[in-house]
Amino acid sequence: MNKKLKISLLSILISQYCGSVFADTPVADDGAAGFERITVTATRRESLDTDLAMSVKGVGEEELALDNGQHVAESLNSISGVLIDQLSGGQGHKAAIRMPMNTGGYYLYLQDNIPLQSAAFFNHNALWWSSFNSNVARMEVLKGAGTALYGSGAVAATVNILSADVADTPQTSVDLMLGEDEYTKVQASHSNKLSDTQGFRIAGSYLKNDGWRDHTGSERGEITLRHELELGDNERLVTSFVASDLEQEMAASLTKDLYDNDKTNSGLSDAVLASDPLRKTQYMRLSTQWDKVDGNNFYSLIPYYRYRTNDYTATWNTNMPKVESEVQTLGLLALANFEHNSGSETTAGLDVELTEGDMLSYQPIDFTTTGWGADTYLKGEKFYDDTTQYISISPYIQHKRSLTENLDLTLGARYDYAKYDFDNHLGVYGDIGHGKISVKNRTDNFNHFSPKASLNYHLTADSSVYLRYANSFRLPTASSLYHLTTKDSGDAKAVDPETSDTFELGYKANWKKVSFDTAVYYMDVEDGIVHAYNDEGQRYLTNATRVIHKGIEASVSWKINEQLNISTAYSLSKHEFDEYEGLSGNEMAAAPDYIANVRVRYMPSFLQGFTTMLEVQSIGEYWLDDANTQDDEGNDRIEDGYTIGNLKARYQVSKQLAFHARVLNITDKEYVQEASYRYRKTTYSPGAPRTAYVGLSYQW
Repeated sequence: MNKKLKISLLSILISQYCGSVFADTPVADDGAAGFERITVTATRRESLDTDLAMSVKGVGEEELALDNGQHVAESLNSISGVLIDQLSGGQGHKAAIRMPMNTGGYYLYLQDNIPLQSAAFFNHNALWWSSFNSNVARMEVLKGAGTALYGSGAVAATVNILSADVADTPQTSVDLMLGEDEYTKVQASHSNKLSDTQGFRIAGSYLKNDGWRDHTGSERGEITLRHELELGDNERLVTSFVASDLEQEMAASLTKDLYDNDKTNSGLSDAVLASDPLRKTQYMRLSTQWDKVDGNNFYSLIPYYRYRTNDYTATWNTNMPKVESEVQTLGLLALANFEHNSGSETTAGLDVELTEGDMLSYQPIDFTTTGWGADTYLKGEKFYDDTTQYISISPYIQHKRSLTENLDLTLGARYDYAKYDFDNHLGVYGDIGHGKISVKNRTDNFNHFSPKASLNYHLTADSSVYLRYANSFRLPTASSLYHLTTKDSGDAKAVDPETSDTFELGYKANWKKVSFDTAVYYMDVEDGIVHAYNDEGQRYLTNATRVIHKGIEASVSWKINEQLNISTAYSLSKHEFDEYEGLSGNEMAAAPDYIANVRVRYMPSFLQGFTTMLEVQSIGEYWLDDANTQDDEGNDRIEDGYTIGNLKARYQVSKQLAFHARVLNITDKEYVQEASYRYRKTTYSPGAPRTAYVGLSYQW
């Protein structure tokens, strides 16, 4: 019996057994028995999980403390159908949530409901800009297309990082963690009430890691400030400030020879290393949230300002160009929720965003590429230099009503209008060499209407079954519109928006000792934005006619007794080109056929305050290229996936003092974290070896 089938059968057997032996009584925060699961991402207000006709999963404060990771991926990967890869063990990441592993704009990343970035300037590494090391109380993932409250990017998932509130009593905490490869993480926070009506929380963190591979070190600092002001019994103002600074050494994927002989190699030539390729990004966000409850009505208004820079060497390109960008945003999120006498409720809102982005790409050193698409690049050459202004206006409405005592119907709709105003500073237009096009100044407009509908049937007070439909869209980014190759047209839109229809059937239950979720989904994507390659080996974007994503997800958390808890998360998926010239019927590259996570948590009665957790993470095989081709020896270009184990522990010695430790990849397994076939060669990103960390936390 193969590994994939074993894991699938295990998940089914556990779910069947749990559903038959336990009574219907309330439980579970993030799958752990004992608490009701509360979500805020779907509606921007707290809701019981079983009241929502969608798949929303969270990771709570206790689980976050046990993970104590350097990256949110270490906790989010415990959610069914969620895979976030830390690139080279650093702060960068790729996500695969109801999608192949990709860098596209399929995910909406939020902190406290505020987008971390503009859809017009999407970066797959957006979680850099969350304050995940010093200020997090909970994380939630809404899988599938977003509700009417969310627009472009909320195609496959919405990830929301929720900050900690001001404590009712004065609290100060310090956390220190040390690990191999000179890993150091320091966190500190202080929370205090200034009066009965206001208080503040200030927090900061510093992380440094030399990296286990050559030239993969990183250094990151962040600071957050939160001020809460009660304006009345049912009215408050929350002001938040976030600032962070990241410097990340950059490496490249490895050829097969390098992977076999020296997995610690940077994958970069001596000439490139001499230029010390780095990624430097700075981020700042200032927001004020006004909330008011007036009888059965709720109002929320969030104006925000956001600023970030992102300078890096594109080590995945053969000529290693430098890229510098600066993006700033003014935005407004307005929402009103009305509860009617009939028991129904209506939510209406408006999202407005004005963003300006400056982009520059140039050649930092003389460089000659070899092989397919050989070319010579001269130091100082500019590939693009431009400013793009972006404005979006998005009204939405959502109505929920009870059709019967147990059956709820929710209808929603959203209209998104977006405008790009592009100003090219390069001074030349048309084909500028190296397979690149310089585009003349122009304006592009997009609009999209997204209907939503769902039915939620309460089987009992603690379980529900739902059926959901959601239309969504993905805007082309400024880069995909204006930074073109010779395969694209410089006179028209390089790509059109991508639209999708998602259908989902799900079941949820929170019993006394067991929490269970399962969902089946089907996503039909029109004009899918995909990568292709021209005759010179240059990568460009184009629209595939139709792409189908489908799968099944399940998660179970079982509190066996007061000492032992088991959680499993499993997803089985297929991602195929349905109508795409030359590729119809093929599976998309980098799409693992399954993603699995098992966590066994043990809290021995003989050692109060001690918790240990064994975690097993596994992904299935995947194609290295969209063509689903074979290598020169006739072997299919398929990567086998991997299975690794992690061990984590926390000992709460007293109310003030706790010790914690974790060992990742406990068997020291050699594995490929990610592989791909591009530019007529296969490259590998090696997974990290066994790595240990220890630390302590003190609170007073």
